[in-house]
Amino acid sequence: MKIAIIVVSSSGYELAKKISEKLEEDPTIFKVDIFQKNVKNTLKQIFSKYEMILGIMATGIMVRNLCKFKKNKFVDPGVLVMDDLGSNVISLLSGHIGGSNAFATKISKLTNANAVITTSTDVHGKIGIDELARQYLLGIQGSEKIKIINSAIIENKNVNLSIPPKFKFLKGYSIINNTYSFSENSKDDLIKASTGSDSLELKPKKFVIGIGSKKGVSKIKVDLAVKNALNYLNIPIERIDSISTAEMKKYEQGITDFALEHDIPLEIIPHHVLKDFKSNEYDDSPFVKEIFGVGGVCQPCALISAGENSHLILKKIAFNGVTVAAAISP
Repeated sequence: MKIAIIVVSSSGYELAKKISEKLEEDPTIFKVDIFQKNVKNTLKQIFSKYEMILGIMATGIMVRNLCKFKKNKFVDPGVLVMDDLGSNVISLLSGHIGGSNAFATKISKLTNANAVITTSTDVHGKIGIDELARQYLLGIQGSEKIKIINSAIIENKNVNLSIPPKFKFLKGYSIINNTYSFSENSKDDLIKASTGSDSLELKPKKFVIGIGSKKGVSKIKVDLAVKNALNYLNIPIERIDSISTAEMKKYEQGITDFALEHDIPLEIIPHHVLKDFKSNEYDDSPFVKEIFGVGGVCQPCALISAGENSHLILKKIAFNGVTVAAAISP
């Protein structure tokens, strides 16, 4: 995730630097830039280039300058505002699909600020269908029905989720159980949300964990490393669609045993494919380049397996001799 922080005061700038330092420790955050300029001109320049925009300023300043740039919830970045004492952080735009509600919660934990979230499903202790889609990496088909589905949730009407076997894990979350009823669907991989005669479908994006390792790594270490990575994403292991690693790691028993134990397909990326792969999503590792002749293992493997136009949602992290990254399809 790429983050822009816009400030209008010296105290706001100092707060922005502290937030930036903490965010840069988070492997789900790929870039943090601070802008101390005219708010309107800055928004014009950056609005479509960042996934999240945090304005450390009065809410009114952001609102007045934001209106002409917003399009719709499916393409707009998440937008938040925070006072320059760091007391409150307010999710302002794209709370669900854009992720600003979740990001407000993240910032509140980093700074001890009060997270202000006003979306109705959230304040009623429910999880909206668009938030469910964002959290569990699902594309929405029939987006015009989101408002109808979420309104039914708020009014405590029955909203049914028809889920394929892979997504039975959703039943294990109390907030989801308090929001939806369930039925099972074994015909395809789609999740269908319906209330009355209205429905929409959620199509899972391909979610890939890329793995690299030192020679002879154990299954236990691979397991711990992957679960550590998933904790950053707040996603269960059952959601993984495939594990991906490089050809030179295909005989690593720890990786193969981990995939077998969790019944996750293991994809082996041929050396020539990995060598020719180019992406601006990550920087090459000089060490890996020197030893193996490729720019990396876990990050490019994840991207290749996730498919064309995929992107990283977790950059490389190292844990006990295992490197892990995560990518999703568009």
